[in-house]
Amino acid sequence: MKRVIALCAGAALAAVALAACSSSEPADSAPTSDVITEVTAEQETFRTDLIAAALPQDDATALIEQNGYTWRLGTIDGEPQAVTMDYRLDRLTLTVDSGVVTDATWG
Repeated sequence: MKRVIALCAGAALAAVALAACSSSEPADSAPTSDVITEVTAEQETFRTDLIAAALPQDDATALIEQNGYTWRLGTIDGEPQAVTMDYRLDRLTLTVDSGVVTDATWG
């Protein structure tokens, strides 16, 4: 009986902890105006121009940073790199072949 009470008390505490961590905003609420939720035309143009330039990795990453974006390496010479699953619209994930950036995706 004591074990059942302890389990119920533990479950109640876990429920309270989860409720405290939840957002007070409704799940279907619209994002605030300062949150970017999709790639802009400017970003897509930047990405397209970056790939077309076929820049060496160091030059490409410097250009990305100068424009206020971040980057990471997704694939090097056909070898996928370990990357996190977070999605960031200010970050380019780069594909580099023989030291040259050949592709990039936002996120």
